[in-house]
Amino acid sequence: MDNRMVYFDQQQRLSLQSGIALPAAQSLLQLAGQQAVASTLIAIPKPASLLAELERAYSQGYEQHASTEFELQGIAVAGSGDPLLHLDLLAEVIPAFKAQRHGVPVTLVTYGLVAPAEAEVLCQQLLALEVEKLEVYLPAANPPAYQQAVQPKQLGFAEVCQFIHTAAEAGLPVSCFAYAPVKQVSELRGLAKELGAREFLLIGS
Repeated sequence: MDNRMVYFDQQQRLSLQSGIALPAAQSLLQLAGQQAVASTLIAIPKPASLLAELERAYSQGYEQHASTEFELQGIAVAGSGDPLLHLDLLAEVIPAFKAQRHGVPVTLVTYGLVAPAEAEVLCQQLLALEVEKLEVYLPAANPPAYQQAVQPKQLGFAEVCQFIHTAAEAGLPVSCFAYAPVKQVSELRGLAKELGAREFLLIGS
């Protein structure tokens, strides 16, 4: 497996490098303390190369231990960039992967910093691509704390909250997450639920 394009995240889930475009100061890999992984990833992977690495991982036994469909982790699209800023790559990789591997769930790991005017159309595109799940980074429960934690280049707390709500309303299963340690966990769980997310995950706790 070429770990310059495909790697295992903190949940031991097979993850794809999506590119390097970011809406915030740091990649989620960096925030997770995985700078070493981030530094090895190819900046702009080719769809055909990603598909070849995914097929290699599955042919070598990734997920063979799963006894039921509920144990299947599937793949995540994340990497050193934000997958929502690499829709051209998603549009090539996801349908081709699903044609090869029927029933394998696809998750996008994202900041969710999407302009409200674009959110509904984007969610419909993700539904058309048969994305099974969104994991949206939500490390703070108010605008000042969010600004400090994320340092967004554009948009902010209001927009990520609106995107979570729009995605949930569109029928996309949404989870919110943060990396431990984080303050106000109970407030974050409450906010995530209020916005329509199915759960709030504290990773690394």
